[in-house]
Amino acid sequence: MELPADLDELPPQVDAAVYRLAQEALTNALRHARNASRVLIRVVAGPGRLRLRVTDDGQIDPARSVNHGFGLLGMTERVQLLGGTLRAGPAPEGGWAVDAELPTKVRR
Repeated sequence: MELPADLDELPPQVDAAVYRLAQEALTNALRHARNASRVLIRVVAGPGRLRLRVTDDGQIDPARSVNHGFGLLGMTERVQLLGGTLRAGPAPEGGWAVDAELPTKVRR
């Protein structure tokens, strides 16, 4: 897991969202990433934005459709409520990736 040192000033909504998103992405990796040997959770802070990336090195089953279940739907809704974006799907380097980008200042 990679975390920046200066996350103390995040709004509570963003803090909770990052935690829940990482939790759901990790749960999905444990359930669906066949033969995975690694899951990496990375949080990167930038000016006004926070990026969460969760990747695994599991095998993608080509016969299984890449439909977004309720977990990914809930993640997408959580991110959009805060004004962010979420992408989830097969990673170019193999495995699966969940990328969320959230603003660090929440609209009132």
